[in-house]
Amino acid sequence: MRFNISPQKYFQWSAIVAGVLLVLGGCANYAKNAPLYQQNVALHNTIVSLKEKLRLKLHEIHELERQLAAKTPHLPTLSANRLRQLFTVQRIRIGADTRIARLRGAKNPGGFRVFVRTLMAGNIPLPATGTFTIEAFDLALAHGSQRIGQWTFTPAEAKKAWYGILGLNQFAFDCPWKKPPRHDEITFHAQFVDALTGRVFTAQRVIHVHK
Repeated sequence: MRFNISPQKYFQWSAIVAGVLLVLGGCANYAKNAPLYQQNVALHNTIVSLKEKLRLKLHEIHELERQLAAKTPHLPTLSANRLRQLFTVQRIRIGADTRIARLRGAKNPGGFRVFVRTLMAGNIPLPATGTFTIEAFDLALAHGSQRIGQWTFTPAEAKKAWYGILGLNQFAFDCPWKKPPRHDEITFHAQFVDALTGRVFTAQRVIHVHK
């Protein structure tokens, strides 16, 4: 028995059959890779959740800094016109080489070594005198226990931590911990109160500390 099918009908039926086979193949492929898809979705949701926690934590830190600045007595300093004639700090930055370290010649790592640069206009390093406060946060921990360390350095201590050799031009603060961090991704927050101008500068950076 012979069927007379026009070329147009032939191509239409061929397209339908190909579409059905493609759908069936896609379903089979999805069933095979479903665990991987589910894992990717879970990882994506975790990343979104951690980013939101970081945003809220930084907002909380900035609010506390604002409240602290409002309560801090005004320090006498040079006039704004005089300050404009000087090289002064405009921002601070936490160094990417911040890491865990062996402190004071210990055999095993005992804390973080946090690098901070005080910068004037044009991002040019400038040795500056003032008080530094360093904080470390592990945002993967439960809320309320995310801050895993806080260290304050007086102006005299900060001057001893300055490294200007070999073009480093940065502060290197040794921050001993009570126990090692549980996770690799640590958020560091630094605050600098400039002894010259009384201005407060902050910076934060996420560091993978196990390098």
